[in-house]
Amino acid sequence: MQPARRSNEERREQSVQHVLAAALQLFVSQGYENATIDAIAAKAGLTKGAVYFYFKGKVALLHALLDDAEALYAGIFEQMRTSREGPVEQLSMFVDWCAETGAKNQELLVLPILVSLQAMGKEPAVAEHVRKMYDRYHEEMNRIATEGQALGLFDDKVAIKERAAVLVALTDGMLLEWYRFADTLDGRALAESAKAQILHGLGVAS
Repeated sequence: MQPARRSNEERREQSVQHVLAAALQLFVSQGYENATIDAIAAKAGLTKGAVYFYFKGKVALLHALLDDAEALYAGIFEQMRTSREGPVEQLSMFVDWCAETGAKNQELLVLPILVSLQAMGKEPAVAEHVRKMYDRYHEEMNRIATEGQALGLFDDKVAIKERAAVLVALTDGMLLEWYRFADTLDGRALAESAKAQILHGLGVAS
């Protein structure tokens, strides 16, 4: 009996992953509002009822995907904090991570950026979820900017909060541009260019 139970669990997990993968692709390519459960089910190779068996609806699917994206970001932020590297090196580490992770999970990294615009004023729970993700993102960039400025590595002409916001905007923009022109842009080269622009803007000598 035990082997059969494990097999059922494996099939269930496989179905869940198929649904999540289908939802992610459609949410990013068509937009959250335009993607339907029918389309998600068809893309996942399952019935509409099967999708509802695993998830209550589109909002639940979106929250699950945002949780996955949040876990990715939490991982790199923890690595940065515990690396004992300086702020410049931590920024470089983060941009490199965006390139490496984007090569494997590009849609998952782009999803929170798109949803932050699409859900604004329409899906309060989703908007709050994304806001908490970005609060953590800003917190990390704020920490790096504060450390860099305190050490005299970054110029002090820009307020910390605004500098952190620009760092978030630049990395978000890099990911969006890479997704938009994935067939012509090289992720690694784009990351190197982004690092150069970011560090130059911070007043760090190349």
